[in-house]
Amino acid sequence: MTRWRHLAPPHTDAWRPWLTYPGSLTRRIVAHSRRFEVEVVARRWRFPNDDEFRVLGRPAHKLAYVREVVLRADGEPVVMAHSIVSRTDLRGVWRPVAGLGARPLAEVLFADRRVHRGRFEFARIGPRHPLGVRARQLLGRTVGTLRARRSLFHLRGRPLMVTEVFLPGLLELRP
Repeated sequence: MTRWRHLAPPHTDAWRPWLTYPGSLTRRIVAHSRRFEVEVVARRWRFPNDDEFRVLGRPAHKLAYVREVVLRADGEPVVMAHSIVSRTDLRGVWRPVAGLGARPLAEVLFADRRVHRGRFEFARIGPRHPLGVRARQLLGRTVGTLRARRSLFHLRGRPLMVTEVFLPGLLELRP
């Protein structure tokens, strides 16, 4: 089982500047690349992963809306982003998320001053974790342990979880 922790990686960790960046990761990648793209790979209703439903405060048997995208910098996949929100909230306060298409979620999260981000949690995602499996499928090759962070965004008290899985190409960009 993956252990999510609030403790940031040590200063000597090459991933730390990306993992602990408090602002829009999308904006940071845009600033460090010539061409930025969002590739939508999935938008579907499904049950949350075991390590998600507790954090969201939802029963495990309730479907949620999941959007998965790959952020590309200069054609290279650098982040797999996985967002999850309840059906009720997608029809309510988080309605703009349903119509994003290939636009970044950051357009919704960082444009509205009423949206508040909770604390980061960090983890190492193994190849058997559902997000590790998904990253392998998206990259078309075997990947080892990947770094990830997640946080809850709240709008009018309603949560939306964003998990960002950092792909090997991200370290080619300068933070």
